[in-house]
Amino acid sequence: ALRETEAELTRVSRLTTMGEFAASIAHEVNQPLTAITNNGSACLRLHANHNLDPEVLQRALEEIVADSTRASAVISRIRAFIKKTPAEKTLVNINEVIQEVLALAGHELQKNKILVEQQLTRALPLVRADRVQLQQVVLNLIMNGVEAMTAVTDRPRILRVQSKINESGDVLIAIHDSGTGLGSEADHLFTPFFTTKPHGMGMGLPISRSVIEGHGGQLWAEPNISNGAVFSFTLPVANGSSS
Repeated sequence: ALRETEAELTRVSRLTTMGEFAASIAHEVNQPLTAITNNGSACLRLHANHNLDPEVLQRALEEIVADSTRASAVISRIRAFIKKTPAEKTLVNINEVIQEVLALAGHELQKNKILVEQQLTRALPLVRADRVQLQQVVLNLIMNGVEAMTAVTDRPRILRVQSKINESGDVLIAIHDSGTGLGSEADHLFTPFFTTKPHGMGMGLPISRSVIEGHGGQLWAEPNISNGAVFSFTLPVANGSSS
């Protein structure tokens, strides 16, 4: 029963994240739909005027297919992220998870003028994990970094995402931001229901830590060397794994 409750709370947290993303999701889907409508309308006008060149039609149809595929991909990512399924641990490439989450958060990062630096170690060994739960953790840490940088106006807003093997032989993921730093709330970051967000649940970081610990890893926060904070987590390498 406790595991079921934790799984449902994890899912509620994902739904809350999607609620916060509502405007970005609408934008991500609306852009290709608008392009499809514009291409379709242009073809209808040209056809009505008996001026529809085959090459123009070919190009328009190719763009319509590409935009349809793009909109479908956005919806598929969201559906996979929020669906209610039991935890399923499989062999996972953590770099792929990071790329998927950056795609999901792409509009939010652009909107907030955040420069993303990826320092991902190639050929990382695989980890045994629930892919969606790891997506949730990475997305939560990235969005915390985004929020920490919204008030920054006197320096670049840089989000650096790293993946590597640490000294213990575990996979280490570190997400650096150039935001306002941890401040006096540092000791309470992982306390359930503690939040500095006006409409926050205060469960994102506690759930993230619980997920990582459930995978045999650790999650912690520390100040960034210059400005901001670094949230890091480790995951054990899967037995006999190679990338």
